[in-house]
Amino acid sequence: MSGWVVVDVETSGMRPSVDRVLSVAAVVIDDDGEVLEEFVTLLNPGVDPGPVHVHGLTPALLAGKPRYADVAADLARVLDGRTVVAHNATFDASFLASEARRAGLEPPLEQFLCTLDFAGRLHLSTADLKLVTLAAHFGVEQRAAHDAHDDALVLAGVFAGMLQVAAAKAVQPTVRRLDGMVADPETGFLVSRVWAEALAAPRLWRPAGRLKRGGGLVQGMEVVFTQDVDRDPEEIAGLVVDAGLYLADRISSRTSLAVCDAPGAVRGRAAFARKKGLE
Repeated sequence: MSGWVVVDVETSGMRPSVDRVLSVAAVVIDDDGEVLEEFVTLLNPGVDPGPVHVHGLTPALLAGKPRYADVAADLARVLDGRTVVAHNATFDASFLASEARRAGLEPPLEQFLCTLDFAGRLHLSTADLKLVTLAAHFGVEQRAAHDAHDDALVLAGVFAGMLQVAAAKAVQPTVRRLDGMVADPETGFLVSRVWAEALAAPRLWRPAGRLKRGGGLVQGMEVVFTQDVDRDPEEIAGLVVDAGLYLADRISSRTSLAVCDAPGAVRGRAAFARKKGLE
């Protein structure tokens, strides 16, 4: 049985705790990106479908479609024993877990790989890490953006290209397990227990300000990791806290330094940090 299944969902909004899945596509692939099996369905969310101008899924189109509970068993069969691959995977995993919870069922996935994080660790020469940009980089045709089925097929091709780059650079993709995640009680988004604990660690030291060029780390400094890092930040989150440093998800006026292992990175947090003199 193939170990990869590329998943994409379209949703009525951005919060898994209150918004719903409108469509889901699961594409089973081999390491070369060859499609072996597909599961695609629209869902009747029972609520307003939200930004129709983005996803094109109108109430009339979704009327009469199955509810999540009606397709849960089939989706679980396709995902069973496989690693779910998705772009910004915590988004898709969080929504699927929330839908399962509403239906009184177990989440249909056990582990997942985020291609957004994976792409950052590969240090690709792209202006950003959006799916459309990566598709162009790897020569994958995109026919219908924000269509779950097409997005999944595009990501399947992109992922195959990423695996080739990773093999050449000896980079191992990071796979996260769902049982190591916790859901934010307000938004429903999943975050790893390790990361959540590191973010919530007591701040016992006074803020130490920015890292001075040529200077050393000082207890009380706040650290942000960019996407362009070689090592999974979760592997060293505990070491950051134990050293008396503070971990943050985003750059702010309190940020002391941003960690980046790609000196030439010109995108996302890395570019913003360089502009602010934080790298």
